[in-house]
Amino acid sequence: MPVIRIRALPQRHGDVRTVSIAVAEAVAAALGEDTRGTWVTWETVDAYAEGGVVPSEQPPDTHPPIAHVQGGPRPAEIVDSLLRAVGNTIVEMLELEPGNVFVTFEEVDPARLYDASG
Repeated sequence: MPVIRIRALPQRHGDVRTVSIAVAEAVAAALGEDTRGTWVTWETVDAYAEGGVVPSEQPPDTHPPIAHVQGGPRPAEIVDSLLRAVGNTIVEMLELEPGNVFVTFEEVDPARLYDASG
């Protein structure tokens, strides 16, 4: 059950709902799991400074969308696949320059989490 939180500037290309669905589907496919177990939220930020520049909408080559993934323990190669699925999908769907996304993974100890499955 990965949870993906994406924060980014207002988008020039792509509807954030469509992008969120595409991210959920890509992650579920990478993990070989049902899409219902992958949760994605999107937060549009009003101000995002990279150095002294604060654009009003998403540039293709700077101010990368920031995605934070939380999930249970996974082998390193699965985490790598998951991070690439998130990053590549965001870049493709938003028509960004290759690599203009920042994605992190935080492992959550199953003993420190409650959800409807447990």
